[in-house]
Amino acid sequence: MKDISSLISKVNSKETFLEFVQAMAADWEEERRLGKAAPSNPYGPGAKGWENISIGAFLKAMHAWATDADEKVPSDPNWKTFAQLLLAGKSYE
Repeated sequence: MKDISSLISKVNSKETFLEFVQAMAADWEEERRLGKAAPSNPYGPGAKGWENISIGAFLKAMHAWATDADEKVPSDPNWKTFAQLLLAGKSYE
């Protein structure tokens, strides 16, 4: 499975954004599968780099990244911006 962060550069439309979301969902499922087979340290990222494994932590990380990376989040976002926000939710602390 491809590293989802490498897919960001390809997001430029609704269709490619949805492909990215589908890849993130697959990445999450793989994270869960690997975590069951060999649990990760609870104080670090999982096998696929997921730091935020609850929806609450994921959303807080998205918000924190958008706040901290203000210059990276344009006031007129595009599909790539939405993908970047989702990817930030995966691992930003």
